[in-house]
Amino acid sequence: MGGAAGGELAAAVSAAGGVGFIGSGGESLEHLQREWKLALANPHDRELLGFGLNVNQLDGYEPGTFETLLKELGPKHVYLSFGDCSTYAQAVKGAGATLYSNCGDTAGALAHARAGVDVVVAQGSDAGGHTHPTASVFALLPQARAALDANGFSDTLLAAAGGVADGRGVAAALTLGADAAVLGTTFAACTESTYTAQQKQTVVDTPCGATGTTIGTFIDAVRGIDNHSSGLPGRCIFNESTELEGAWVEADAEGRAELREMHAAGVRTHGEGKQWGATWAGAAAGLVTAVRPAAAVVDAVVEDACEVLSASARLVE
Repeated sequence: MGGAAGGELAAAVSAAGGVGFIGSGGESLEHLQREWKLALANPHDRELLGFGLNVNQLDGYEPGTFETLLKELGPKHVYLSFGDCSTYAQAVKGAGATLYSNCGDTAGALAHARAGVDVVVAQGSDAGGHTHPTASVFALLPQARAALDANGFSDTLLAAAGGVADGRGVAAALTLGADAAVLGTTFAACTESTYTAQQKQTVVDTPCGATGTTIGTFIDAVRGIDNHSSGLPGRCIFNESTELEGAWVEADAEGRAELREMHAAGVRTHGEGKQWGATWAGAAAGLVTAVRPAAAVVDAVVEDACEVLSASARLVE
């Protein structure tokens, strides 16, 4: 959640009883250090605070950088995305932190478990931002749980990401074998998020994420990112920037340069949000109907999940 989950949001989620992550995928180490200090300056539960980085970012740093970062910040949770995190697992464990990493299939889930990941995050195609595009999380979850159990990793926790936006989604994820859920789009639209006011309102104004979002590599390309560090397509809200894709496919190098400038000019004039730019959001964006404090979101998600699970239990009494 680089671009949305800064220190203030992470602290607010942590203070409310969830695990709050500072999303630093695509950001600099200086950004992470600055946002970490901001998180510490806000009310929070230190035991529920962590940060995330893309594995490909780490691979580009000088040897020892990650270990130094762990010692400096002292996180209790570390989320390494999009890649083989086995190189870094020992450092995370040595720092006394819980290690998370995402996957898009059962082979990935097993690879992470073998590498020592504590919480394997099954990330479905409905997720906002960059995501594994081949299966929904509700198809992936039971398969990943079964594979982990069959291969001796019953103690490895499994979390659901992608399409989980409220208590109903959390209840469904738990029923399908998850131990927890990762919510992105819902928190991106929170008061404490570093999304702009326009981006938050763009999420709220999307009535249906199925028709209001698009997934692919084009939005990165038009922003000048030919190879995103995740190696995966990204899901964002439809706008005038995403509508340039048809022209992009037909354009030569010069034409693509013009389209990039058209996109950039739109962002300069109107900002990131409803008209231009990239507002990363998942296919469940239609469930986000207001900009709210993170604490209110956590409370509502827990309450609604409990109600749904209780109602489901009554069906078999």
